[in-house]
Amino acid sequence: MAQAQLEEAENCLTPDPNTGGPSLLSVLATLLRAQLCYSKGQVAQGVPYLCEVLKEVGEQRHSKSWYLLRARALQTSSAYLSLDTATLPPALRQRITQHGLKTPDTALYESLKLLCSLLVTLVGNGLYGAYSSTDTRFIDQGDNLVLKWQLLSELLGCSVRMVSVRSSSGAVHEAKLQCLEALKLATKLQTLSQCAELLVIKAELELMKGEREECGFDLDKVRNLLELCTDFTNGEQKPEVRIQPRKSRPAPKPESPLPSGEEDCKAFLSTRWFPKEPIERDLASSPPLKARAQRWLSSLGHGADCDCPCCSEPSLGRVTVRWATTQADLALQLSPTEVRASRNLHLAALARCKSITVKMATKLTKLFPLKTLPPKPCLLQDLVARVYLRIAMSGLELRLGKAAGTWKVLEAGLAFVASKPSPELGPLRAGLLGIKAQVSCLALATQRDCPPEELFSAAWAWNPPPKGAVEVDHKPKTLPPPTLLKKSKDPVVTAAKAKDTKKTKDHIPKIKVSFSSTKGQMSLVPKTPVVVKHSRAKSSVGELSSFDFNTEVPTVACTPVQRVKAPSSARRGAAKVAANLPFQVYEEQSPSLDKPQPVPAAPKRTKKSRFKVEFSDESDTESNPKVELKEKPVVSKKRITSTRAPRAPKPVPAPDPPAEKAPPKRGRKKSTAVPLSCTSSEDELAASVSFSSQSAPDRRGRPRRQQPGTGGHSEAPERMRTIEEEMDGLNMDSSIEELRASDTETEENGAASRMLDGPDTDFEVLRRDLCGDRERDCLSELRSEGHPGGALQAHLPHSNTGPDGLSVEAVQSLLRSAWLALQHFPPPTLYPRLCGLLALSLGQRDSVTTAMLHTQSLGVTSRHHMTRHLANRLKKLKKSSSELADRLGSLSLEEPQTGNPIEQRLSQLEKIFSFPTAEPSVFPQQHCQQFITQLQDLPTGVTVCVLSVLGVHPGEMGDTILLSRLERGSDPVTVRIPTAQREVGDAPPRHPISWLVQEMDSVQKEQKAVSCVSEKAKWWEGRRALDARMERLLEEMEGLLGCWQGLLLPLTSDPELSVQAKHLQKTLAAWGAQTSEEMLKAVLSASPLLSQSQLQWFAQGVCVERGKQFVDLVQTAAAVLADRPEPQGHVVLLLDKYLQKLPWESISCLRPCSVTRMPSLHSLLGHCALKESDPGCVLNGGVDPKQVFYVLNPDANLGDTEERFKQSFTSEQHWQGVCGVAPDPDQLQDAVTAKDLYIYVGHGAGARFLDGQRILKKEMRAASLLFGCSSAALAVRGELEGTGIILNYLMAGCPLILGNLWDVTDRDIDRFTKALLESWLSAGPGAPLLDHMALSRQATHLKHLIGAAPVVYGLPIHLR
Repeated sequence: MAQAQLEEAENCLTPDPNTGGPSLLSVLATLLRAQLCYSKGQVAQGVPYLCEVLKEVGEQRHSKSWYLLRARALQTSSAYLSLDTATLPPALRQRITQHGLKTPDTALYESLKLLCSLLVTLVGNGLYGAYSSTDTRFIDQGDNLVLKWQLLSELLGCSVRMVSVRSSSGAVHEAKLQCLEALKLATKLQTLSQCAELLVIKAELELMKGEREECGFDLDKVRNLLELCTDFTNGEQKPEVRIQPRKSRPAPKPESPLPSGEEDCKAFLSTRWFPKEPIERDLASSPPLKARAQRWLSSLGHGADCDCPCCSEPSLGRVTVRWATTQADLALQLSPTEVRASRNLHLAALARCKSITVKMATKLTKLFPLKTLPPKPCLLQDLVARVYLRIAMSGLELRLGKAAGTWKVLEAGLAFVASKPSPELGPLRAGLLGIKAQVSCLALATQRDCPPEELFSAAWAWNPPPKGAVEVDHKPKTLPPPTLLKKSKDPVVTAAKAKDTKKTKDHIPKIKVSFSSTKGQMSLVPKTPVVVKHSRAKSSVGELSSFDFNTEVPTVACTPVQRVKAPSSARRGAAKVAANLPFQVYEEQSPSLDKPQPVPAAPKRTKKSRFKVEFSDESDTESNPKVELKEKPVVSKKRITSTRAPRAPKPVPAPDPPAEKAPPKRGRKKSTAVPLSCTSSEDELAASVSFSSQSAPDRRGRPRRQQPGTGGHSEAPERMRTIEEEMDGLNMDSSIEELRASDTETEENGAASRMLDGPDTDFEVLRRDLCGDRERDCLSELRSEGHPGGALQAHLPHSNTGPDGLSVEAVQSLLRSAWLALQHFPPPTLYPRLCGLLALSLGQRDSVTTAMLHTQSLGVTSRHHMTRHLANRLKKLKKSSSELADRLGSLSLEEPQTGNPIEQRLSQLEKIFSFPTAEPSVFPQQHCQQFITQLQDLPTGVTVCVLSVLGVHPGEMGDTILLSRLERGSDPVTVRIPTAQREVGDAPPRHPISWLVQEMDSVQKEQKAVSCVSEKAKWWEGRRALDARMERLLEEMEGLLGCWQGLLLPLTSDPELSVQAKHLQKTLAAWGAQTSEEMLKAVLSASPLLSQSQLQWFAQGVCVERGKQFVDLVQTAAAVLADRPEPQGHVVLLLDKYLQKLPWESISCLRPCSVTRMPSLHSLLGHCALKESDPGCVLNGGVDPKQVFYVLNPDANLGDTEERFKQSFTSEQHWQGVCGVAPDPDQLQDAVTAKDLYIYVGHGAGARFLDGQRILKKEMRAASLLFGCSSAALAVRGELEGTGIILNYLMAGCPLILGNLWDVTDRDIDRFTKALLESWLSAGPGAPLLDHMALSRQATHLKHLIGAAPVVYGLPIHLR
């Protein structure tokens, strides 16, 4: 139908002989022809039309109508460039990119800027975006009026497309900003459908970031907007209502109806009827917050023949469908048991799409009755495909054993996408293929009765040996449970020492910190110190601490966390200390005594009565309307353990003191998986998903005697050097400190804490951690549906899970098809998982392809951001160069110089960061060839180590590590390290990698809780205990790598290494075992660091049949290489969003090495290209000690730090900087552009003075040393990749950035800063900075909690 209308319009166009070129209408018709070909899937016919339009609108035509046409052409170009490489081959793509349009994002951004400029020019002062200083007066009549509304319509449509493209590339912050700007414009224009759709889009963005509460608020706004502003009467006349006077008497309040069908026996002891949730009436305890009721759109319940606007108009119908889909996803994330509600919403969305399409077809038939074929509008086909995708993903995420229909949903979705010719459904088809591959993997694992990750074990040359195949000569060190927080010099405590400790009488009260790793809602509640009143009875283990960080203790009462934004005071992070007044903690029950108090029995009833009587017990302060009639037995803490408990060693715990035992309660049963004040429905929810909850084992260690002579109690508690950075309105690339609350103590807080130093002081229960300091990057939230210990696997039913012919090859084919459909413009939410699974399926059969896919999975969002940044810089550079050439062209007779060096450098970087666009037929040959070329561009002596964690289920971290080693001139090596069930002989199993990341999050949370303690002794005691936990965590990290530590280290230069490796390879080949020479060289080079059990572990995994013989050969080869020279080289770590939280640089094998980090291989290649193209940069020439700019204590609240460094900084004659005052942003920007070294000593990363947008305006020359809290941390929110201001430093070309992974205290990090600067700057010319990192870490008092925090991004630098 559209084609017929277009042909009729083209016949009406007549060429104008007076004009030198085609008319505006003819070019518009050509553009419509290109759009029509796109919608029909005729890409090859549409590209020539599009290129013709781009050529015409690219010429200089100063007319608003031509500019508007160019903006439309750019949007069409963006749609074409978003097609996959099979639909748009490289030859056709090149015809579009030769017009300067590289990616869909850049083309759409150029269109948006052009439309904004046109709007400012036409209307004048600021209807959209920034205000203009022009005094244009709009003439509201004639063609101007038509052009105005055309422009506004195009601007709103372009904004919606820009939000979609930016969000698909991972730039959710920028997408949200664009959405808010468009929402302001739609509000000014009072367009209901546009406002509602933009609000739904904003809710989708909030859900992507993990902001569930904000998403719910936006959906409520849309529901209210549609129901208040839409007429659902269908034109019916309402009867006239007459006002009845009541003579000033108030109207009777309607009584709530009683529930129908309620049995009398259930109402005997009930005081009132509660519709859904019980209401707490006890004034002695904090009332629980009522859960916000989830309401549907009323229009979703209308029939198919309803003619209301939400059911008939396509625009409002689209809003309704998107609302239902987003509400279904939100309901499933808030409560995993809301499967039925989520499915009903999805089905309602599908039904609404069908009804609106039928109604639109009927209307078109009435408008065009002469058409032979009935019209088939394709209005909501993208939403239908999205609904199918979300249903399949929800079935895969649940894993509750009811996923039999997932395969049918996938088949229906793929059939629907295949029936539609529009190519815009390509990304959705790729998502369906990816989900189908994962479902197939789970079904195949169920059939073979193995974990899903073990399906591809045959593709790997090394697999973990079976249990009992390795003999162990010693037991590795394992971490104690997270609940145990104490300082110990020796991690292994002997029995004799334990006996001596029991005999001691004087004990110091300990700070006991517990970590709950429950994957329910409780995992999102950080722990805060509360007062626990213990009885005076003494136990065999001594007194307990006056602090308890375990919120699972029944005597601790807390109000459930309301998921709202924190107040401004909490967001600023000011740690308020209470005045010297008593503070009462309201408890949900009476205080625990030595023995449970007898509860008086209720009077017996002899007759039934219609009256509702309430029986209360004055001794029980918890009044629960839903009282259980049977008493629950006391649940011992010893039984409240996680599913990981059997993995850890089982020491005999001391008996719990009577003060810790809770008396039996008549209320509901306490659960560690849900908050204390939960409803009975929540209890059922916890029981239904109890297999996915995990709580740390509760063990209690022996008290330690006070060590005389320790300096911990002599110094005052240190303050945390963290602050909330001010964010620019246009800058969403914020650093991690903008997401964390500050623990810095002000002068008033210090005075208040000194007032609270008395022995009888009550301690304040801080609420800051409950609201303002809640981390969205908490791993328990990301793995809310993950298996607790790796032992419990999700198995789909055997029936109806897929066809009978499932195979590993079929799974690999599905993964390959999905990956190829997304390679040109990959989404960071799905693409990394596809890369990892495809690399896992290929294994070591094709080492180059496996390593290529592994490297492609990292840094997807940063590559998108860098591509946009380079495109903007190139356009500005070309524009300025053309203007300068036009001015000087008439003054010079010489040929213009071809090739600006800056332009060539940016073009080279653009080529490095671009995504592959090769045809699917040449996969993987062309991709591997490009990857090998990239490896040859690596510097000599640099070892690149890629580490990532892989899981099959979406939203799950997984427990399988992929480790790849890349070097110039060597074949890549990739190994698979399963950590879920890691056992070596009779040794106790080590914890999986997911547990280590959770432990890291726990240490950081409890560090914030300890920092609020005002007593010096307890403050230092808690800090030392956390330091001991960090030390054991580092040992566990190194033990997790096992025999593969050598892949992280440079190889020795001894030529005998290659000889021994070749000999072992030939021997293995004769035995029928295949392995690579590079793998053997890495293990042999690191053999002095490996234990006997680790060598056996490696040998048994390579050759199980002749493992003992191969062990002897490996030991012989290692003995030959015993006197080899120490390996020299640099190590670059490429870590995924999970592993980047861990301090890998501080494990013992990497501690003496030169180690830096990079977000991706492409970032490393970009820095190498900058080093080669600029001989005068810091990476080549080194750091001039005289060219230094410093910022010391810019917030003027770190007096001790300023006193330590002011004299040394100001005494340097050539140094420049500020001390005690905030620097000027322009001065700071010029300094980092011209100086060689930038030193920042203050709070955070200094983003309030040098934000991300200002950093990217110019190239950074100075190496940056940022000594603030979390200055090098990356915030992980929802399913997105990590973001932080340190990535902006790297994008701007900063050669090296030193920062902290987490919050640090001022005095201890000052010791590190002083040791590093003094040792490095005094070492003389040629001294590398990284060689002084290890010794500087030892200068701190807490060598693991503080010493392991500093990490380095970039490449090594040295003094000039």
